[in-house]
Amino acid sequence: MNAWEVEELVIEVAEHLDGFTPLIRAGHPAYLIGPAGARLVVHPLWSQRGRIRVLGVYPDGSRSVLPNQKRHEITVTAARGAASIAKRIERRLLPGYRNDLTTCRELLAAKAIQDGTRDQLAETLAELLPDATLTANERATVVLWRLGATSGTFTVHSDATTTIQIHAADRELAERIADAVHHRAS
Repeated sequence: MNAWEVEELVIEVAEHLDGFTPLIRAGHPAYLIGPAGARLVVHPLWSQRGRIRVLGVYPDGSRSVLPNQKRHEITVTAARGAASIAKRIERRLLPGYRNDLTTCRELLAAKAIQDGTRDQLAETLAELLPDATLTANERATVVLWRLGATSGTFTVHSDATTTIQIHAADRELAERIADAVHHRAS
């Protein structure tokens, strides 16, 4: 099968899959776009003439929340026709893919909330400490600061727990920082 034949088949299959529409773009694989963010990519199997692979695609960023997520795919013979392919997708691919996609989206939403909480806490700390620098990655945001001879780091982890290191601080500064962290966390 060539790309044009796959694109035509995807358009026909979409007519038989409830809620799915084809997405055809020149130079890109053909997709079936469905409800709740479902995306199925359709490729010809070059090693097996007349067969196609249908693969469920997860949202961007999902590998970080579900590193061992299951791959949902089926292969079917294109000659069976669009209605038969749609039935096989409904029966063999979509049940497991939809469940895992829902779980993935829930975990991504929870991660976004945690990241927002982490960012708010880090910004509050940076406001309290002039000339502080922030460094962030997926797991933590680190606030580095120095006030005269006093310096330290706040590491705000992805679950919004905080590790604090302060060097040569007076009691007043330590209490102000502890109070700010306590109020922001509650």
